[in-house]
Amino acid sequence: MGENYKVDWVRRLKTSHKCSFIAIQETQLMEAENIDVRSCWGYDEFGANRVNASGRSGGLLNIWDRNMFTPNEVISSRHYIINIGSWISISEPMIFANIYGPQLIPEKSTLWKELIEIKNSKNGIWVMMGDFNALRHRGERINSNFCQRTARDFNNFIHEIGLIDLKIGGHRFTCFRNSDLKLSKLDRFLVSPTFLNLFPHVFVTALPREISDHCPILLSTMRKDFGPSPFRFFNSWMFREGFELAFISNWNNFVGYGTLDLYLAAKLKHIKMD
Repeated sequence: MGENYKVDWVRRLKTSHKCSFIAIQETQLMEAENIDVRSCWGYDEFGANRVNASGRSGGLLNIWDRNMFTPNEVISSRHYIINIGSWISISEPMIFANIYGPQLIPEKSTLWKELIEIKNSKNGIWVMMGDFNALRHRGERINSNFCQRTARDFNNFIHEIGLIDLKIGGHRFTCFRNSDLKLSKLDRFLVSPTFLNLFPHVFVTALPREISDHCPILLSTMRKDFGPSPFRFFNSWMFREGFELAFISNWNNFVGYGTLDLYLAAKLKHIKMD
């Protein structure tokens, strides 16, 4: 974050995706106060918390829209910044945790225990995000070693802390190293079940990584409108008498024309009408 082009990149992402909260890992600045947070955000209506890097390793930065979020407590260490406060129009406390997981297995275990203790002592709606430096299963890594113990500990942590690992779209992996030969999914969002009750249409997207070896990951609570569903199917229909015969009959007797995609759409519409 000491380079102007990186600051410009953060501001561009914030503006184009209308972000209200940003969590950055690996700022790599021992004096985090030197980060030009205003230029990252674009104007003065922001709040921020920082954690200094240790040499060229680590460093954390949280930035938020102060018209949306009002913090009243912050808990921080080398590996996390946790902001607890009020989000506009939400009655329960909102808790945003920016995580940068350590490399060593014993340090990971210590971090998981700390986070579980904090989670159990702080009631609210949790959004935990960042680079956890851990995988859940072998399919989240290509061309590098997979540590079964780390995955087991990480899965146990997610289970014990009671948060939900949101599925990420856009890219299968979030970290690309050694000229893209080593691929990993290290970045994710973990949220409280209550968060999904408030925002049932939430989705997460891994954006193009551009100037970093990590993809920025975006959590959005706004519903996307892709138009009406071409064919809605209810599982309960399969238990209704005559369903199977009606479906097979209409599938086999349909006569249509056009390109394959239009033909299939017309066929499904025909079955739906019947």
